Amino acid sequence: MIQGMYRVDLYIDGQKADLFQDESIEINLSTQNIKDISKVFGDFTQSFTIPASTSNNAIFKHYYNVDVSGGFDAKVRVSAFIEVNNNLFRDGVLDLESVQIKGGEPYAYQVGFYSTVTSLKDKFGEDRLNDLDLSAYDHSYNDTNIQAGLDGYVSGTSNSIIYPLISPVRNWYYDSNPSTTQEDNIFYHSHSHLHGVFYYDFKPAIKLQKIIDAIETKYSITFQSDFFDSADFGKLFMWCHRRAGYMFKDQPIAAEPELIELTSGGGTPFDDTLHRFPVTISNNPVLIVYTCTATSSTNYRIEVFINGERFSYKEHQGNVSNIFVYLPTLVAGDYVDMRLAPSGDGSSVTVAINARWFADTLAVTQLANTFKVPGMTTGGKVVVADQMPEQKVSDFIGSLVRAFNLVIVPVANGKYDIEPLDTWYGEGTTRDVTEYIDTEEVTINKPQMYRRISFNYNETGAILGEEYRLQNDIGYGDLRADFAFDGEDFNVKVGFDNMLFERLTDQNSSGAGLTTIGVGKSITREIESYIGQPFIFYASGAISGSDAFAYIPMGVSPTKVSTTDFWLASNVNAISAADVTKTINFGTEVDPYHLQAFNTGLYNTYWKDYITDLYDASRRLFMFSGQLPLAIMLALKINDKLTIDERNYIVNQMKLNLTTGETQLELLNDV
Repeated sequence: MIQGMYRVDLYIDGQKADLFQDESIEINLSTQNIKDISKVFGDFTQSFTIPASTSNNAIFKHYYNVDVSGGFDAKVRVSAFIEVNNNLFRDGVLDLESVQIKGGEPYAYQVGFYSTVTSLKDKFGEDRLNDLDLSAYDHSYNDTNIQAGLDGYVSGTSNSIIYPLISPVRNWYYDSNPSTTQEDNIFYHSHSHLHGVFYYDFKPAIKLQKIIDAIETKYSITFQSDFFDSADFGKLFMWCHRRAGYMFKDQPIAAEPELIELTSGGGTPFDDTLHRFPVTISNNPVLIVYTCTATSSTNYRIEVFINGERFSYKEHQGNVSNIFVYLPTLVAGDYVDMRLAPSGDGSSVTVAINARWFADTLAVTQLANTFKVPGMTTGGKVVVADQMPEQKVSDFIGSLVRAFNLVIVPVANGKYDIEPLDTWYGEGTTRDVTEYIDTEEVTINKPQMYRRISFNYNETGAILGEEYRLQNDIGYGDLRADFAFDGEDFNVKVGFDNMLFERLTDQNSSGAGLTTIGVGKSITREIESYIGQPFIFYASGAISGSDAFAYIPMGVSPTKVSTTDFWLASNVNAISAADVTKTINFGTEVDPYHLQAFNTGLYNTYWKDYITDLYDASRRLFMFSGQLPLAIMLALKINDKLTIDERNYIVNQMKLNLTTGETQLELLNDV
């Protein structure tokens, strides 16, 4: 055992803070704790106090004085770091918890220091997936792209956007009987009846890797992860299913309106580049009269906005003339603009627009000006961010962490290692610390056990998944185990839906039986559109099958297209059963396309070793104390194995006094 005192320095927002001479700063180092192994912990201290010195008062902008204007915002954590003997110990964030007053004067600030991994949730805040910049994957809404995405990638999207065979509304089936002409029958017939997979049935899907990339860009962070870069993770997609029903068809607002860039007769915008009607004096009443010439009979919508808020809209088809829009009283400084949007199925439309602006302050209508745009095309575009599911960014990352048993370790400012737990442990170093540990007094406890362990996706309401759950009392892909001893329940809950896909069977009694077509159905048992948590799936590969299905393209009088090729959207990572190495089911399930079970699920691949070790009969929880030298304090990582008297241990939790090096160790014997 060694004795010593180390100098500890705390920097807050780059400024060195004063510390009490007798204040001990203790930091807890912890990994996935056996008391809550579904969570990932970063380093954090116990709360400690620092003096209300002149320097610290300046750092916290005299937080104790509520009359100080523009003072310190204690709701937001600030960047901080700790040095021990001029050596960087940890980067992190600092939380101001309270101020202590003595004799009417500020005496001390109570603060807490947290690992930068904690600040990830602060960075993400309440942001949702649709707040990410995914514009690189926007694309034209047309048959070319939909058909390209059926068995390949949409052009210009960096091999990141596909169109899977997942129905958001209809209950697809396959019947090769030529007299079966119901719309939901997707079998290809050469006759003129329109039934099959219509273009508006499709919604795109985006690679999870591209969502990760967008998160890194938006929050100026870097995930260093072989796991995220792996080929198998690269096959995972999220279905862009934001609203129940079709993407555009039958939606109240099929697509966001686009500003009509009206110009005056001379070609100069009437309000610089803002294309707004001029409101320079109070006007009452105000009237807009517009005429539209459309190049097709596609539906479209003209909207009028006042001060950025939609005031009115009117649906049109084809050419219209002298449409009146009466506005309320306007005052100088208000602004009015017009916008054009597709309606109906969201397909594109080109419209030439002429608008007249009338202003009357004396109840006498006067023509102020005439503006026009010779031709504007709107719609026909899929803005991917607008179609992303309603999920918080933090919940998306958290769900990946829980599903794949990942750990997040800060390695530098804005950089994080993210790997599966077993991989992370394998990257640690074995350190013999016997000489620094008191082995005379050791407490040995049994680890906490759980009477039930369960791994669950969201309880889906999609038709096949719900039927499976009702029949089996557990969701498809979920896993549950019960143990005959007292303890709490442990539940790993993932914020995604796990779709039970379907391999269609030819319902024609003289047909060939099982087809080569696999589909998903986001509909309820009542055959209503279903929207739950986001669907993720493997794009296992492109099927070139022998059974044809009908694709109904855009157009006024479309002609069916016969196709046999499509992406297999699946819970497994390969189209050949012999090549399946991963599934996103937790347990061992029969795959509906391959019709056989695979034991390479999330539990066996990412969780089994940890859980098995936890319940190993030889597993114990050891409580040691000791005093570490500075070199080990600085080098020690939570995934390191510690050797004490020739036995290896893994760190469950460690409380380290940075001033003295004294440590309390909570270790699990390596089994």
